[in-house]
Amino acid sequence: MFRLLFDNPEKAAELYYALSDDKCSPDEILIITITTTISGELKNDLAFVVRGKIMIVGEHMSSPYANMPVRLLIYIGLLYEKWIKMKGDEKFLYGSKLYKIPKPAFVVFYNGVEPRPEKEVLCLSKAFEDMTDTDLGFLELKVPVYNINKGKSEELFEKSPNLKQYVEFVAKLREFTKLYDDYAQAVKEAVSHCIANGVLAEFLGEQGGKIVSLLSTYDPEVAKRVYAEELLEDRNIEITKNLLALKMPKEQISQVTGLSIKEISDIELGLL
Repeated sequence: MFRLLFDNPEKAAELYYALSDDKCSPDEILIITITTTISGELKNDLAFVVRGKIMIVGEHMSSPYANMPVRLLIYIGLLYEKWIKMKGDEKFLYGSKLYKIPKPAFVVFYNGVEPRPEKEVLCLSKAFEDMTDTDLGFLELKVPVYNINKGKSEELFEKSPNLKQYVEFVAKLREFTKLYDDYAQAVKEAVSHCIANGVLAEFLGEQGGKIVSLLSTYDPEVAKRVYAEELLEDRNIEITKNLLALKMPKEQISQVTGLSIKEISDIELGLL
């Protein structure tokens, strides 16, 4: 839904103003969002170029996002490839003259139920296995994460009415989810309520059927279960590392954690 809402120049320009305090017109925005990566699994939520000079790469998350800098690293390479091909400039990459590209800028919007700060910054370097200082080149990617739950990031909402109304829709959907056992019904009721009360009324009036179809495929219980499994996996990995440090046999570690001998060996080798 976030992608559908902001995947047009007018709303993207509004969002850019909220983030940068720099006003631009819709005709200065070029949407270049990618739908799939090479793996065909990860999807980019929003990407657009402002005046041909700044490339905004935005993501929306409703769950933990520790690996977002790594995902953004993948996206930015694909986006630059797309940008160069769109301009038909592939040959210039092999020339001696400096080829200019839009400056990359990243942002993540979070509206999950787990409490998070109003704003925090994630760094790609946190994911590096080795941070030894050398004379070799170094890559860093920093991304601000804005908590856009209701009552947070009010300065953004003041400059982007569409973002504010999106947040109001999400809050209303959560409210109806508690009232209806059927999640699909909760989605329909939230859409109808927001249209009747002027919350993203035009957008939902045009895209309401698609929104209901998209959101109805989401299963909150499955999402909770997957998150719980991830937490358990992280916990077992940390326990395994501690037990390996204590020289406990792998067979006993397997009994304690439920991990296989291969998984324990991979943790020992730093592969997990």
